[in-house]
Amino acid sequence: MVVPVLEQLPMHDPLVSGQASSMDELLNRCSEQVDNHTAFEAARAFALTMDGLFERQLCRWAHTHGKKASSMETALPTCAGIASFDLATAGLVDDLKELHLVANVVRHGEGRSCKELQVLAPQLWDEEASDYHDLAPGAAPASDLLRISGEDLSRYARAIIRFWGHADPLPVAALNPP
Repeated sequence: MVVPVLEQLPMHDPLVSGQASSMDELLNRCSEQVDNHTAFEAARAFALTMDGLFERQLCRWAHTHGKKASSMETALPTCAGIASFDLATAGLVDDLKELHLVANVVRHGEGRSCKELQVLAPQLWDEEASDYHDLAPGAAPASDLLRISGEDLSRYARAIIRFWGHADPLPVAALNPP
């Protein structure tokens, strides 16, 4: 449901800058800028929501198994331990870590998570893109230039589904969702 919502948001590339020849042209350019900012923020909000929901599920599941976990950093390995599987062997570490870092960057902006995410997933930044103009004076902070695509959100969702598939003791668990 998330990706179809993002696909309905208009995106304009390239955004045109410079002096407009008429008020209508200026207003159309402003509208395109708002459309793009809205689409970027919607993708970031979906990532933040996905991470928050997953973290709450993990903490609750750990608690129901008598374990203490109050954050993603403690809940994820605790729950993998409860389910007796290795996150690295399951190929889940990178995507789940990236999702959590994305959520932290969306939530807090610049900081340790932003720097760590730039090293882990430099593809989430595109210095040459022509579909975003920061209108504030000075250089835009890296956290404002973070780009989350529908493909990224699908990858994060698949990682969460795969996590619960590995935790599921039933023989038809979803280990490789589409």
